[in-house]
Amino acid sequence: MNIIKKISKNPIGQKIIGYIVFLITKSVFHSIRWNCLSKRDKDKIFKEKQPYIFCCWHNRLFLGPYLLPQKHKINALQSTHSDGMMTAIIFKLMKINIIFGSSKKSGTKAFFNMVKSIKNGESIAITPDGPKGPKQKVKDGLIKLGQVTGAPIVPLVWYTKKNKRVNSWDNFIIPYPFSKGVYLFGKPIYINRKLNPIEFKQTRQKVEDELNNLTAFIEKYIL
Repeated sequence: MNIIKKISKNPIGQKIIGYIVFLITKSVFHSIRWNCLSKRDKDKIFKEKQPYIFCCWHNRLFLGPYLLPQKHKINALQSTHSDGMMTAIIFKLMKINIIFGSSKKSGTKAFFNMVKSIKNGESIAITPDGPKGPKQKVKDGLIKLGQVTGAPIVPLVWYTKKNKRVNSWDNFIIPYPFSKGVYLFGKPIYINRKLNPIEFKQTRQKVEDELNNLTAFIEKYIL
């Protein structure tokens, strides 16, 4: 385990591990028998060229990116932590652009880069509770981004019948190959540009509740 940690801190090691994880996640994704529970919403999102802010919980990051529309130009927000760097390598292999930053490091620069991307007609992918939690709690950045840009927030959730939950802060989900899987895109959520502090808090809670309700629904559906 210590050897793996040392390798993950090295740029070359990150690339090697990132490539291996990419091959694993891609193979697992294509082995799963998927059922989309929101086909009408999905088709509309995939056909429209407007920018979206896609969001899924951090513990769904294993396969979440593979469900995003491939024809959209997507920019994923990633931290500069070693784990984030390896994830960034996977995203690059998936032809997803990277914007580095987090709420604690390079946050302002990353925010402006996301705003710029949306103004250029590109979409954003965010884990609103990442990179370190609290678990399934939406942070302010997601709401501010929707507020400033006017781009709709689209929740994305997935689950598989057979999976392993890792003993981590977010109980990261690793699906088993050849399992049954379901996923859905939530209704686009538009954020009002003018919100007072109370309304902002209520809006953030609304988005958080929507993500959690969809998560609970899809987990119950597959059982």
